[in-house]
Amino acid sequence: LMLFALFFGAGNLIFPAFLGQNAGTNLSTAMIGFIIMGVGLPLLGVIVMGYSGAEDLLDLSSRAGKGFGIAFTTLLYLTIGPFFAIPRTGTTTYELGLSSFVAPENTTIAQAIFLALFMGLTLWLAISPNKLVDRIGTVITPVLLLSMVVLIIASLVKPMGVAQEPTKTYATTSLAFTNGLMEGYNTMDALASLVFGIIVINSVKLYGAKTKKEVFNNTAKSAIIAAVLLALVYVFISNIGATSVSVLGLQKTGAGVLTGATTFYFGNVGKLLLFVIVFLACLTTSVGLVTACSSFFVRLYDKVSYKTYAIALTLFSFAVGNYGLAAIIKGAVPVLVLLYPLTMVLILLGFVNNLFGGKKVVYASTALVTGAYSLYTTIASTFKLSVPAVDNFLVKVLPIQGDFSWINFAVLGFILGLVLSLVKKEN
Repeated sequence: LMLFALFFGAGNLIFPAFLGQNAGTNLSTAMIGFIIMGVGLPLLGVIVMGYSGAEDLLDLSSRAGKGFGIAFTTLLYLTIGPFFAIPRTGTTTYELGLSSFVAPENTTIAQAIFLALFMGLTLWLAISPNKLVDRIGTVITPVLLLSMVVLIIASLVKPMGVAQEPTKTYATTSLAFTNGLMEGYNTMDALASLVFGIIVINSVKLYGAKTKKEVFNNTAKSAIIAAVLLALVYVFISNIGATSVSVLGLQKTGAGVLTGATTFYFGNVGKLLLFVIVFLACLTTSVGLVTACSSFFVRLYDKVSYKTYAIALTLFSFAVGNYGLAAIIKGAVPVLVLLYPLTMVLILLGFVNNLFGGKKVVYASTALVTGAYSLYTTIASTFKLSVPAVDNFLVKVLPIQGDFSWINFAVLGFILGLVLSLVKKEN
C-alpha cells in the first residue's frame, strides 16, 4: 500500500482520464497498452532493484563506471526531487484541487501559503523514514483509496453516458494500442521506480528480511500488489473519461475531466472530494521523493545529516514551486528526455545481468551509446539545432522510430559491449 501511494500522484489520475475520453469505444485496447508501459515498467524497475542485489541506484548505475554512476544518479535524484517532481506535487495539488476556491487576484499569495503548509507536512512525514510504512501504508493510503472508491462507485452506478467514437489518434485498434503505450510511457514512473524500490527494500529489511532471497521475494510481492492496484485504478478512471464526453465534451486535459466528473456526481462537495484525492496522492509521492533523495545525498556526502538534507530539499522545493506548474514542467522536460532512455537501459541490464556475467564493459558500452543518442536529441529539441546527416540517418535508417528510437542504440551498445568483452577475454 505504501508503494502504491508513492507511485500514485496527480498525473496518474490525469493521464488515464484524458486517455479514456479520446479512446472512446477503443478504450480496452488503449488501456492494455497503457498498463503495459504505465504499470509494467515501474513494476520491473522495483523488482530489478531487489533482483540485482544492488544496494541502491548508485550501486547499480556504477556498474557502467563510477563517474557515470555518480553523474547519472545525482542528476536523476535532482530531477525527480527538488528541481521538478517534489515542487510539482505541491503546485499540482493547488492548481487541480484548490485553485477553483481562490479568486484569481489572490492566486500568488494563496499558492505560497498552501505550498508552505504542504511542504511542512511533507517534511514532518519524511523526517522519520523508518515510520513511512506505518504513516503512509496503514493510514494515508486507505483514506486515498476510499476517496477514489467513492468516485468510482458513483461512476459505475450512474454513468454520465456511454463511450463515444474515438478521436483520430485512437481511431483504429492499432492506433489505440500504440497511443496507449505512449501515454503509459509518458507517465515516466519508471524513473521513480528505481528510487522507490530502495525504500521498499529498506522497509522489508526493517521488518525482518535478511537474506537476498527474502529481500527479493518481499520486494517482488509488494511491487506486484502495488501494480495490481495501479492497474485497477487506471481502468476505472479511464472509464470515467470514456463515458463523460456526452456530458462534459472533449476536455483539453484530464484535469478538466476529473473536475467535471466530481462536480457532476457530487456538486460543490465534489470539488472537496477531488481536492482530498489529489492532496493525498501528491503528498505521499512528495514524502517518498524527499525520503529517497535525502537518503541518497547522505550516502554521497555523509557529513551532512539526513534531517538537514530533508529540510534543505523541502525549502528548495517550496521556492521552485512558487514559479508555477507550467514553468516547472517546461524546465524539466529536456532533462527527463535525457534520463529516461538511460533509466530503461539500467533496468533491462539489471535483469539480464547474469547472462553476460555483469561485465562492466557491457554496462559502459550500452550506457555510452544510448547516452550519446539521448544527449543529441535533447540538445537538438531544446535549442532547435539540426545536423542534417544525423537527422536523415535517424529518420530513414533506424528500424524503430519515435520515442522508442533509443532502443536501436541500446541494442547496438549492448552488442558492442558483448564483442568487446569477448575480445578482452581472449586477449
